[in-house]
Amino acid sequence: MKLKRRRKTASQLAQECTSSNEKQEKVPPKNSRLDSLEKLPTTWRFRMRDNDSGGRSSNEKFRPVHGRNRKFWFCTLLLLFIILGIALTVVGLGTYFRFEMRKKESQETHNYLKTLINQVNSASDVRWKAKFNPFGTRKKSYDYKSLKNTTAIKEYIAHLERFFESDKMKAHLQELEDLPVSDLPKNFDAREKWPTCPSLNFVHNQGGCGSCYAVASVGVASDRSCIQSNGTLRSVLSAEDILGCCAVCGNCYGGDPLKAMVYWAIEGVVSGSQDGCRPYSTTTECGTPCSPEEYPNGEYRRTCIKRCQHIYYKNTYEDDKFKGSIAYTLYPRTMSTDQAGNNRVMMKSIIAHFNETSSQPLTPEEIRNLIKKELFISGPTTMAFPVTEEFLHYDSGIFHPYPEENFEDRIVYWHVVRLIGWGTDDEGRHYWVAINSFGSQWGENGYFRIDTSLLERFGLEYETGLL
Repeated sequence: MKLKRRRKTASQLAQECTSSNEKQEKVPPKNSRLDSLEKLPTTWRFRMRDNDSGGRSSNEKFRPVHGRNRKFWFCTLLLLFIILGIALTVVGLGTYFRFEMRKKESQETHNYLKTLINQVNSASDVRWKAKFNPFGTRKKSYDYKSLKNTTAIKEYIAHLERFFESDKMKAHLQELEDLPVSDLPKNFDAREKWPTCPSLNFVHNQGGCGSCYAVASVGVASDRSCIQSNGTLRSVLSAEDILGCCAVCGNCYGGDPLKAMVYWAIEGVVSGSQDGCRPYSTTTECGTPCSPEEYPNGEYRRTCIKRCQHIYYKNTYEDDKFKGSIAYTLYPRTMSTDQAGNNRVMMKSIIAHFNETSSQPLTPEEIRNLIKKELFISGPTTMAFPVTEEFLHYDSGIFHPYPEENFEDRIVYWHVVRLIGWGTDDEGRHYWVAINSFGSQWGENGYFRIDTSLLERFGLEYETGLL
């Protein structure tokens, strides 16, 4: 039998609805979990994990993410500051120790050079006086290296061989042979014989670059251009042009004056000085002379610019060039044709020519007389010689290495100067007169006298050319 469902009255339905609403709006107790969460800092974020049914899980968890990040970054920054502090301390200590070492080395060098100068000035058998030069230096190996253009070197060697076989050289050799030694004066100065040539009175300062080879070469080219043109060509030629644009000649670490003379003969060199086409740009503020430590800075700035400075409007770069006709060496020497310097070619020279045509080898005095003839007839030549530590402090007189014993241990570097004359002292001893490239404050207003008798065993080199 079917049971009849009892119908609820309206009052019963209203009571059930009210009871249901009260259950839904029931407030949790004071010590409930929700109340605990409300008391947490507002900067914390809560992560609520959803249950499978989409409602809230009864195991709600929270994590203070922002607070942990702050702690992490604080520790990271602290660690970085510690590392930075250690690094700065190490650098500071390194700088301090290097400074102290340099200071100590500088003081030792100062004391050593002062002692050396006192030895020179107190010796009775020394013919020159020294004056302390704060820019002087001791012997030191710098080990500067540069690549050679071996192809161009071989081309220059071919040019030199052609020059020596030329009619101009044959005529010059005959002129040297025809001049009697008795016609050579006891004392000679190119400045006095050719007073209208201003370049003979120009003293260059090579500054922070080992460009002595270029400075001396353009000095000789300038002098001979004026002398052999009877004063028509009076420009001081540009060492900057050779230094920057002659790829085979050398660089700020040194070079070959013979190659520079060849460059003058085949390419030509523009005017220099401050108001010429290409003035010298290397800084001279580093000393007289500057230390070889400055040479890398000069080499970094060295460049070839084939245009005249903007204030020079007399000629274009190409039209401003002065050219010689031939270049040559007086003393027998070789020229390297490879990077290592193992392959060398002997160059034809004035002295070798007269040695071959003479019945016996030339004596040192005969060789010296040939160089004198060259100076007397045609004008200055370059001279390359080894510089000792005391030479940098030369002030006046006739220089010669002192102390003589083991002086080769004091050779700082090889240097190239301009040879312009000779003389004889009161005891009849020979000396040369030369123009240096350390500026006019050095030595005898930039000039010096030198007795090379002790240096000649190293094979001094003399290069020049003809217009």
